Amino acid sequence: MQQILTRLCLTLCVWAPLAALAQTDPALRFMAVPAVDRSYTLSQFKEALPAETIHLFDTQHGKEKNYRGFPLAAVLNLAFGPDWQHENYTEMIFTALDGYAAVSTLDKLGQSGGYLVFEDLDVTGWELIGSKQANPGPYYLVWSQPQQTTQNQYPWPWGITRIELVRFQDRYPRVYPLGVEDSSDVFQGFLTFKRRCMRCHALDQQGGKIGPDLDAPQSVTEYRSPAMLKAYIRQPSAFRYTQMPDHTDLSEKQLDQIVDYLRHQAKQ
Repeated sequence: MQQILTRLCLTLCVWAPLAALAQTDPALRFMAVPAVDRSYTLSQFKEALPAETIHLFDTQHGKEKNYRGFPLAAVLNLAFGPDWQHENYTEMIFTALDGYAAVSTLDKLGQSGGYLVFEDLDVTGWELIGSKQANPGPYYLVWSQPQQTTQNQYPWPWGITRIELVRFQDRYPRVYPLGVEDSSDVFQGFLTFKRRCMRCHALDQQGGKIGPDLDAPQSVTEYRSPAMLKAYIRQPSAFRYTQMPDHTDLSEKQLDQIVDYLRHQAKQ
């Protein structure tokens, strides 16, 4: 028993400082097939990039906020090199501690106004965020321009631990629709699904991990009518208390296209 207690004490003595270091100097992992798999700690970021103070209207908190952070483009240039917008890649995935995965096209991320923030200047620690009152740290992506909102497809993920540069159809082959034209309703439904739904939902176990899988083991289109699906996607809050946001701005055509896409994927 004494030996067990001694080993436990030694383990805790080693683990506790490492855990404290991870909180004060958090690492962020960057990945891009085939050449990039590296991590930077906060202290390494500070050595390589000038930190800035940012004042903005935080759409997630619904009020003015002040942060310390780095321009997103500078972070991506550091991690992936200046050619990260190469045609070999189409999207970037921001993965959070809870499994949430925000997918964004590269054209948005190259614009000025994005910041990867690491410190909340308004409170000690971080002001909790969202319906679950989550801690936004260690890294939170914010945007300083009024038009740079989630409704305009600018990602605002928090709790970021990994950033991946991908070609979408390689990373998510079961989500990408095959055999359709880019102008088709199925493909347009896919684009809306990718922007609005995939951050939380998966298809056939590929995608977000917050909400249920919509295609496995059975497609949601096989046990819900198109009318029911469209009504729920438009305004889930009318049916139950849920983490899923309303999408009342989507048109009837866009909702039809999402259902067409889900039906197509069920047969793929």
